[in-house]
Amino acid sequence: MRALAAFATAVALLACGCASACTAAYDDDGEVMPPGQLSVPAAKHHDAVDVVVDTDLAPDDLVALAYLLRHPGVRVLAVTVPATGMVWCPAGVDIAHDLMVAVRADPVPISCGTTARGPHGVPFPADWSVTAASDSGLQRDDEIWTKTDPTPPAALIGRLAKTHPGLQVVELAPATELAALLRSDPTAYSRIDRIVAMTGVAAGPPQDATAGEWNAAADPDALAAVLAGPVPMTIVPNEVVPDGSPAGMRQPVVGGIGVLTAAPPPRFWDLATAAYFTHPDAGGTRTGRWSVALTGEPGRLTREGDGDDAVVTSLDTATLDAAYREVFAPER
Repeated sequence: MRALAAFATAVALLACGCASACTAAYDDDGEVMPPGQLSVPAAKHHDAVDVVVDTDLAPDDLVALAYLLRHPGVRVLAVTVPATGMVWCPAGVDIAHDLMVAVRADPVPISCGTTARGPHGVPFPADWSVTAASDSGLQRDDEIWTKTDPTPPAALIGRLAKTHPGLQVVELAPATELAALLRSDPTAYSRIDRIVAMTGVAAGPPQDATAGEWNAAADPDALAAVLAGPVPMTIVPNEVVPDGSPAGMRQPVVGGIGVLTAAPPPRFWDLATAAYFTHPDAGGTRTGRWSVALTGEPGRLTREGDGDDAVVTSLDTATLDAAYREVFAPER
């Protein structure tokens, strides 16, 4: 099936002349993505949750960010990009800008991090980073980006936590900047209401021979600090996310993100995490006090006893797909 998809993609690109001129893309199963554009996002609810999205802007992060930007129950206040993830700045700024334009979302500030990973951190494979940065699946936009916030991510999250009671963080990247805030301003950190993160592996096999799970392995020291910190954390681990691109994502624009690249194979960890954030009834959880392995299988989560943190143990794919379809409705 992957060879057939590659052949179909090649035919499509030859017919169009270049990828950016095409009006449809093929997903990892060789199915055509709908042409056109997404509808104008629904107005935000009066009680929408204030959120900071911490992301490394890999393809699955992009679709997750699009979902949160467009969801009427979520008010994204800022996007932060750690230097320890798959895609970093300045490329990350351009990709985030392209995404906001493409999905018809109001622009929000983006802050670029420089904090180094901890002593046990493992950099993402270079070819993954190059592919993610150079082939986002989005059409390039040459407009000058004016929403970059010069405030470092940790300080920006802390400031927003102080000024927006109930602020939540959707963590789609290594936890480097959250750990930096915990070190530098624990009072501001404690004002975060909740952290929902795609990270780690609990009951399943490791992601590969190097990492139990890559978001965690890229900076396991930071994740260990956040797990030990005062803010409750809900983790969506690697093993509960289905393989492949979700059926509910097969809509204009977002349906072409991340499905034409060969490495890593499409798996939309962060989109599932974003949808779980808005639909917590879509997953079962196991609460406790959790530790994370720093070596061996970095990112391996182990329950150590009773506690307030939770690891998601299952996800209802039908509920998540329905959420994707609602948020990514095409223009009629």
